[in-house]
Amino acid sequence: RPRIHQSKLTLLRGFASVELKKYDPPSWVPDHLVKPKCRIKLAHLPTPVHQWDVASASLKTDIWIKRDDYTGSELSGNKVRKLEFLLADALQQGCDSVITVGGIQSNHCRATASAARRCGLEPHVILRTSDTEKDPGLVGNLMVERLVGANIHLV
Repeated sequence: RPRIHQSKLTLLRGFASVELKKYDPPSWVPDHLVKPKCRIKLAHLPTPVHQWDVASASLKTDIWIKRDDYTGSELSGNKVRKLEFLLADALQQGCDSVITVGGIQSNHCRATASAARRCGLEPHVILRTSDTEKDPGLVGNLMVERLVGANIHLV
């Protein structure tokens, strides 16, 4: 179980230290939805918004792109935004592991394994593959999952 320092809500798990921050959802969130109570900081936010000049010129309109690829190295993309809430909930409940499922080169599985390890949680990734007997090696997302010490289960 994590030790919780009540004044800062800091969870200490081995070498990992993550701060649970109280979260107040925006007023426009409907009351019927379950609202998260806390989050952890994993992403580098806010990310910039850039005008896409190439498409804008040919279409004679302005096109703007939200650059979620700037959220952080192994956690890039929009996946890290939901992981800030999901992993905060797991830590708050006293979980010690996280399990996720995806394809053999799943970006979501890579991000979840990296974020879980950063939070001191044991990552388990269940990966779909056409050949469960053959080791898929150290390629792409699978290499990152192995580097962070994820428990890999091929199905």
